[in-house]
Amino acid sequence: MKVIDKDLKKGWVKIRIEDVDDLWVLKNIIKAGDIVAAKTLRDVKMDGEGKKRLPMILAIKVEKLYFQPFASRLRIHGVIVEGPEEYGLRGSHHTLNVDVGSEITLFRESISQTLLKRLEFLSSRRRFRALLVAADFDEVSLALLYDQGVRFLNDLTLPGIRSEDESSIEDLATRITEEIIKYLESEKIDFVIVGSPTVLREALVKELKTRVGNKLKIFADSVSIGGRAGIHELLKRDSVKNLLQEYVIVEGEEILEKFLKLLTSNPERIAYGLKDVEFAALNNAVDTLLVNEDLLTSDEYVRVENILSLVEEKGGNVRIVPTESPLAIKLRGFGGIIALLRFTLPRNGYFIEQNQQ
Repeated sequence: MKVIDKDLKKGWVKIRIEDVDDLWVLKNIIKAGDIVAAKTLRDVKMDGEGKKRLPMILAIKVEKLYFQPFASRLRIHGVIVEGPEEYGLRGSHHTLNVDVGSEITLFRESISQTLLKRLEFLSSRRRFRALLVAADFDEVSLALLYDQGVRFLNDLTLPGIRSEDESSIEDLATRITEEIIKYLESEKIDFVIVGSPTVLREALVKELKTRVGNKLKIFADSVSIGGRAGIHELLKRDSVKNLLQEYVIVEGEEILEKFLKLLTSNPERIAYGLKDVEFAALNNAVDTLLVNEDLLTSDEYVRVENILSLVEEKGGNVRIVPTESPLAIKLRGFGGIIALLRFTLPRNGYFIEQNQQ
């Protein structure tokens, strides 16, 4: 993502979308009520010619946003507030289709420095995409690991092998490799991490290297089982964690693990639920914040944005967890938002009661 131009006094910022991750980011930044302007196509009535689809720039007041995991398009739906006068489009509904390479201008009553810093940070940070593969003789799961978390791509049941002869294992490795190749081409993968029992792992790595050569880094480790359980096991391996630290520290699960330990041993060093976390943020107590993506598009989004701003302004770390990730399901049990605190923060029973309701 690149910030092309801006005028904070007038309340607008112009952005170019450079990859699919930017679409996910924009989905969490653009809110209902914002004005978004972009080039688009629109069917208009032409005298004596019926309807004709024409390119034009339209500005819409946002009502809804649609973005599916791994889609290459963000759809922004709303009411037209500005466009070519001759077509009388104001007040009509329209959907802007925003793709990689698109440029949009976001108008808001107040474009905060915090929002601008977040956009500029997202513009400059280094991203990575790793394909995780966990396979045994009966099942295989593929997952995409990147700086927003983990999303599962596919789960396959395998036919198994009748015997551990070399040709049977090679056939299985070829079938799994074919599935891997599909995602290498569509997801812009930086490297692959293969987890599998020894014999199958060696066959998989050999087949992958044969197919992709030196175009892609391939790493391997052992797991006791294939499928999604194998993916989770792979993520806990020290060798994998060390590898990922070269790109970005994937810490969501570790944050939750620390949170759960403190929940029983020292509950005044954590906060969870909007009211409790908000109280901690106002007291400059939040060291690390973990928040579900869906809270950023909920009815409480203004409140959530304010909490994020408070934490970031005070040097806290913020991690946003994708709605589709396994971690998001765990977080929902704590109101979708948890925090590790810098110091012990006593609260009266009111805040605790609010989180338990």
